[in-house]
Amino acid sequence: MFEPISKDIFRWGTIDGESGIMMYSHLLLRDNKAVLIDPIAMPKLLQMIKVLGEPEAVIMTNYPHLRGSPLISRQWNIPLFIPNIKEADEDESLTNMFIDLYNMKHGQQYGESTSLPLGIKAHIIPGRHEFALTFGDYLIVGDSAYGINGNLNFYPSGIWPDETGKKAKSTSEALIPLLRKTGAKSLLSGHMEDIPSGLQEMI
Repeated sequence: MFEPISKDIFRWGTIDGESGIMMYSHLLLRDNKAVLIDPIAMPKLLQMIKVLGEPEAVIMTNYPHLRGSPLISRQWNIPLFIPNIKEADEDESLTNMFIDLYNMKHGQQYGESTSLPLGIKAHIIPGRHEFALTFGDYLIVGDSAYGINGNLNFYPSGIWPDETGKKAKSTSEALIPLLRKTGAKSLLSGHMEDIPSGLQEMI
């Protein structure tokens, strides 16, 4: 079920029944501890993970990627980290609806200053209602970017106003500065392909 990305990163996936596209989750390991990113609930998932490490936490990159996150955190009694509403520039009423509807009130909202397990760090992607995460040389995103045939692609979300409400940005304009700032060499994405190396040369 798990596909190795590196010695301490694995992923698993399934086809989204509504969109028909592949969606992926990632497992990060350090010191025999495991963190799940946007996890898809699958049969015998806990048994498979425990072969690699002890589950420590679940982290969601954005609210549409809730997948099995609330269920897994409750059933396994591990923390659930959900994006901070205001820091992610999310629609607060819509987000509160997600929290209520999917029973995520036990989740801890995280932001850029939150101390996350395994030394993972959170970064706002402006205008995307999504957080990127860094783990070593890897940048992890839910939807904003992905690989196709080894090439970097950005989510074709059109444009949106920036903080002033005047200028419009594309997904690439929002994400490329963050890629440069973090110096990430690899990309893990919730869809399509991961990019295991050469990320900086692609921007």
